[in-house]
Amino acid sequence: MRNIHRSVSKWAVAILTLAAATALTGCAGFFFSTRTTTDLTGSATTVAYETSLTLTATVSTAEATGTVTFYDSSTSLGTGTLSGGIATFTTTALAIGTHTLTAVYAGDDTYTGSTSSSITVLVSESLTTTTTAVSASTSTATYGSAVAFTATVSSTLATGTINFYNGTALLGSATVSSGTATLSTTALALGTHAIYATYVGDSVYATSTSGTVTVTVETAGAT
Repeated sequence: MRNIHRSVSKWAVAILTLAAATALTGCAGFFFSTRTTTDLTGSATTVAYETSLTLTATVSTAEATGTVTFYDSSTSLGTGTLSGGIATFTTTALAIGTHTLTAVYAGDDTYTGSTSSSITVLVSESLTTTTTAVSASTSTATYGSAVAFTATVSSTLATGTINFYNGTALLGSATVSSGTATLSTTALALGTHAIYATYVGDSVYATSTSGTVTVTVETAGAT
């Protein structure tokens, strides 16, 4: 009987040790996995049928790895692989009508998964083409001073918004009024910046993207 009790005790200790290790592993995963958020943007809010739409998902840390799946309601459109915290996906497969799109980051060993807020994109049967031009209030600015960027759409009847970009980074957005929109910023770092503007379109006018305008930001007193 004593040997039986010893065997049972050994098995009990082994089971408890395994359970404790499993619990600790789970706790470690819980405490050391970093939460993320995911943002979703589209290259346009209105596109013509069978015209490409690019979706961009940005995870809150550039160190996140893995994939992002893009959804039209509950239907998967496709996936993109993260690079520097950003994943993109381009599609021409959206049917005519209004679409509610989201992006779902799957997570990795270090970062938790997350789901973006939804964005709405209208696919129209046909849209009037546009062009967009951008200009800057100055080509050289002192660090910390305001620089105004003005984008002009080819039709004064165009409505909606214009997004201003510094490379791939969104500087901000402005509402179109009589075909123009202006964004003023003091957020440019020292150095040379190539700024462009994208008109996101509306139910009549198609999206378009400008060329770039260059602005150099210098320290005060630089020559």
